[in-house]
Amino acid sequence: MSDHSGSIRAVIFALVSNVLITIIKFVVATVTHSAGMLAEAIHSVADCGNQVFLLIGNKRSAKPADEVHPFGYGKEEYFWGFLVAVLLFFVGAAFSIYEGVHKLFNPAELQNIKWSFVVLTVSIILEGKSFQVAYSAFKKTHKGVGMYRALKESTDTNLFVILLEDSAALLGLTIVLLSTTLAWFVHPVFDAIGSIMVGILLITISIFMINELRQLIVGENIPRQLREEFKTIVAAHPVINQVNFVSAMMIGKGKFLLVIGIDLENTSRAANVEIELNKIRKELNAKNSSIYSIYFDVRDYQLETV
Repeated sequence: MSDHSGSIRAVIFALVSNVLITIIKFVVATVTHSAGMLAEAIHSVADCGNQVFLLIGNKRSAKPADEVHPFGYGKEEYFWGFLVAVLLFFVGAAFSIYEGVHKLFNPAELQNIKWSFVVLTVSIILEGKSFQVAYSAFKKTHKGVGMYRALKESTDTNLFVILLEDSAALLGLTIVLLSTTLAWFVHPVFDAIGSIMVGILLITISIFMINELRQLIVGENIPRQLREEFKTIVAAHPVINQVNFVSAMMIGKGKFLLVIGIDLENTSRAANVEIELNKIRKELNAKNSSIYSIYFDVRDYQLETV
């Protein structure tokens, strides 16, 4: 299975899981009058919408390049991922905090609380499985890299968003489980506190997502280590006097444009330069299959024409 199909599988699995979880949460929130459970139900609704957005983005980003968009529609997935982050912020987080503050000033005894523990346990199991599917696909392309660094460097919007969503869901469910327990044994006000904490968690996650997707939309570079590796490959060729810079821009679907600034040897012949630059292109493409196109920026040189 390809990395791309793995990310789509993670999105579909997350969508199916969240539909089931949402239905269960709303039923139990109605029965128990739990603010924390209602906040979690609204969070799950937002997650369902998020997965639909990701599927739309994946479909639109797969459109082939045309005259208007010569580098394709890959950045569509960044736009739809950005909408996911905004939805998580304004629907999930805002409602959780609003409901928590409301119940903070009007705490009420929870009813049929045992149902809360049942649905929380089931939800944790389903969200845990969804997280496992997404994480398994994610770590295939980020071996030997810490989670935070991998998330910062990831360009697969589907896996990036699903992984963060599932992480937020698992942490949120844990918070609600704890707050519900305290509300049952100590004081109902802990139910409201749990809802507010879930909201704060979602705000934190959504801000991180928004910032990362903003950088991709604007045009994020590839990691410095990879640029240095490309620079070494280019500099090894005899027609290259100096590599001035290696820059790139992500264009979606895991692909990027590569621009290399070079000075050529003054003794290089025009025919040799073309041959060597084509060799460089082949070596770089063999090194990394995510390169969409390679452009050379040649400055201040003189070629022998004979």
